[in-house]
Amino acid sequence: MRAIVVYNPSAGSGHSEAMSAAVERELGGRGFEIELHPTQGPGDATAIARRFANTADIIVAVGGDGTINEVVNGMASMAGMAGTPTGPDGRGGEAQRDGARGGDSPRGDARCKATLGIVPAGTVNVLALELGLPFRVERACEVIAAGKTRPLDLGNADGRRFTLMMGAGVDALTVRNVDLRAKKYFKELAFVGTGLKYGLAVPPPAFLVRADGRDYEATFFVAGNSRYYAAHIAITPDADNTDGLLDLVIFTGTTRSSLSVFWLEVLSGLHVRNAHVTCVRTQQAELLPLSDGQTIWFQTDGELAGRLPATVKIDAHALEVLVP
Repeated sequence: MRAIVVYNPSAGSGHSEAMSAAVERELGGRGFEIELHPTQGPGDATAIARRFANTADIIVAVGGDGTINEVVNGMASMAGMAGTPTGPDGRGGEAQRDGARGGDSPRGDARCKATLGIVPAGTVNVLALELGLPFRVERACEVIAAGKTRPLDLGNADGRRFTLMMGAGVDALTVRNVDLRAKKYFKELAFVGTGLKYGLAVPPPAFLVRADGRDYEATFFVAGNSRYYAAHIAITPDADNTDGLLDLVIFTGTTRSSLSVFWLEVLSGLHVRNAHVTCVRTQQAELLPLSDGQTIWFQTDGELAGRLPATVKIDAHALEVLVP
């Protein structure tokens, strides 16, 4: 059994390198053929995962949600390409390059060969919480070695896959402006502080959300593939990452005070009853700026991903993931 271990040396306050060595010992002792692949910068984990998606049995992501997101994007881009050779950078023929840019896989919803394994390490580990994964290396390796899998839906925002959520509006603005040093030391609190500073400084700008044949003028939007948005905060509490659907939360309040109330209600789960909130379960939605000169950012899994317009959809059962 061949396992590729992808890790970010700077994740987990610099402990992920030691954790990856522990993964090598734990899985190697169980007869796995292990290869360690550290990342050097943004996009490396995607390229590594793309390179081995159809030749390895397991790709193990050691890191936080950012590293996992990159690995997932690399694996998903190679769906339906088993047997197609790749170069040292993970790219191959023209079809592969199309897939790497986020187009539909050449053979519909076919999965790549490799299964996703996760060893949590990093600032935030929301997907690990969602899947009930253990946070100790030894226990996480036991899960991987046991070989129990389940399908995992992936959200797809203009070709950028996500496991957790896609957000547009104030949260993406927060992600764009968050201090990386504060994120390292204060974790989720860094996002709260930045959100209060930037997100509530001026009234939130509006944009158009088109879903299930209806138009909404929103100021905040989340397409949830999983229940948890951050830590144990559930903005889309009924989301299921195996049901082939996205859970949308569309906020239409136009004042800073209404947005503040919304976020306070999120902590207790009362936000779904807010008069400014509409919840929709669907396979696809379209997000558009209200004017050509308007800039509205969107994020996927807590990483800045682009500006509107964007189309968000679900790729049902896109990967197999190892679970307890």
